[in-house]
Amino acid sequence: MKRLDRYLLRQLFGAFGFFLLIFTGVIWLTQSVQLIETVISSGQSAWIFLEFSSLVLPQVFVIVLPLSAIGAALYALNKLYSGSELVVMMAAGYGPVQLLRAILIFGTIIAAAMAVVMMVLVPISGRELADRTRAIRSDLAASLIVERQFIHPLNGLTLFIDETGRSGEMEGIFLNDQRDPEQVITYSAERALFLRQEDEARLVMQDGVALTTTEHGELNNVAFDQFVFDLSDLIDDNGSRTRRPSEYSVIALLDPTPEMLDTRFDLGDYIAEGHYKISMPLLAMSYPAIALVTFLAGGYRRSGFGRRVIVAVGVGALLQAVCFACQSQVETHPGQWPVMYAPQGLAIVYTLIMLRYLSHPWGGRKGVQS
Repeated sequence: MKRLDRYLLRQLFGAFGFFLLIFTGVIWLTQSVQLIETVISSGQSAWIFLEFSSLVLPQVFVIVLPLSAIGAALYALNKLYSGSELVVMMAAGYGPVQLLRAILIFGTIIAAAMAVVMMVLVPISGRELADRTRAIRSDLAASLIVERQFIHPLNGLTLFIDETGRSGEMEGIFLNDQRDPEQVITYSAERALFLRQEDEARLVMQDGVALTTTEHGELNNVAFDQFVFDLSDLIDDNGSRTRRPSEYSVIALLDPTPEMLDTRFDLGDYIAEGHYKISMPLLAMSYPAIALVTFLAGGYRRSGFGRRVIVAVGVGALLQAVCFACQSQVETHPGQWPVMYAPQGLAIVYTLIMLRYLSHPWGGRKGVQS
């Protein structure tokens, strides 16, 4: 590798680290918001939230790595142009093809990272996240016995506990049941105990009162020494969880077993996901090259390169949209899986056309523009 190539790679990876940090922080926060409801409603600790958030990171990297790659290429090239370093390279005969060599090395490394994330980390983290979420939701004791918080274990059911003891007893119970809009009941009890046996769950309330309203709006109250409230609807007894296609390896996706097909997912879902895991790293590899040839087209401009940055980002976004459209097509028609590689072909054609254009007098036909 030439010294100039190493210099360009240092510039690219320096910018890539910056964009990776920024984009990961923003997108990770948006993804983590979806976990807050699960964690808070089940009364879990902040440590569980951090653990869940870390399991989301591989899915975040699938979005962030291509964005950071094209952003880093555009930023590094603009920096080199602004510092007149590319002008010196051009004057020394360092043309687009030579620049493309370092860009392709950078893109290959990004593609390798994408392949590891999509083929290894995403299936592992996806399975772990889904299993942990299911386990937390099925842990009724942890999700119900939470001090001084209004929790909603079911739609229309609200529970508040003032104090809890080490042996599981509860004090100061408020339970509002609105699952039947025509018969809303509010329970208030001094003490309660949660009991579970196999597929049955009960909340035993003691020394309390049940409040209801009549058709005429009158308030009825019934005092009780002990009342058993059925919570069996909270128990998830659906057997084993159905794994999503993203949780399987590429080999399993391209040749799904009869057990995999005997679910709500069909052959097209697995085939499309398998080829997406292969094609997406290849598409990510082409983004830096697209940024380079688009950036160099038209020669040097004193007014800056904003338009070319927009064009490069637009081309990348268009290719990504085509990729999603092809994936949707394959989900419906699995036999058409080769179309998943159409965006990569379009990226190669675009790069070659722009290189052909740039092979004319260096700097483009327009020369130096204001």
